[in-house]
Amino acid sequence: MTVTFDLVKTNLTPYLGALGHVVILDESAQQYLHVHPAHQEEAIFETQFEQPGLYKIWAEFKQNGKVRAFPFVVQIKGEK
Repeated sequence: MTVTFDLVKTNLTPYLGALGHVVILDESAQQYLHVHPAHQEEAIFETQFEQPGLYKIWAEFKQNGKVRAFPFVVQIKGEK
């Protein structure tokens, strides 16, 4: 799965050594993923989900000196 964030890149600076961070937690809080951007210049993240289900995702970026967090939920469906 590829996740892309359409951010205004003005004053976007590395945070903890990367342009951004994505943390993913499954609905039972048993699987935890920490993903960095595929490329340092763009907020594009790639990962694989082993199981279908609901996942909570938090993305963090540092912009204008402040860390911004974007939480959301996705449902991953199994292959048919």
